[in-house]
Amino acid sequence: MKYNAEDKYQSMYRAYKKLLSIATDIGKTVVVGDHAASDATQTFFNDCYHLKDWLKKDSRIKKPNEVENFINKSLSLSLAADLCNSFKHAGLDKKSRTGNNLDKINMAYSLDLSNSAEPGFIKAVKNFNHGDTVKISRSLRKGYPVATAKVILTIGSKQYDAVDLATKCIKDWNSFLNSKGIKFSSS
Repeated sequence: MKYNAEDKYQSMYRAYKKLLSIATDIGKTVVVGDHAASDATQTFFNDCYHLKDWLKKDSRIKKPNEVENFINKSLSLSLAADLCNSFKHAGLDKKSRTGNNLDKINMAYSLDLSNSAEPGFIKAVKNFNHGDTVKISRSLRKGYPVATAKVILTIGSKQYDAVDLATKCIKDWNSFLNSKGIKFSSS
């Protein structure tokens, strides 16, 4: 069977779009305790980190160790490696690439009621974890209410928005691919 690195890249990109979608508009109901955002976060960082295995076997990469070297020089990809391994092994079994561990995962929910008469909702299917937040606002934007769910990762006492970190990971992978003359479609 042929393993095409572009297929893995596109899988990662689809996971990114899912994560971004949840972080920007999940309808008009915030569901505290829904796992969609945390599942999408894990899927993205797993696909992001494991792209390396597919790239190492790509014939256009002449020196496979350059992939690992690039990850080690990229903070975002090193964090992705640590996150992936933390999720996979219920904590890191080996020394982290960044020197820090995943301390906690929190959710940041928001509900923008917009400038319409249409109601928005907050539903709790579980209790909040310490550090989770819910923000309710009313903007001048027209249209239906917009609910969002973002994952906040605390690594070595520093907080990272999962979408922002994922965006940096894609940018760094694209930089690496461009340096090798490789262009993958992001569809």
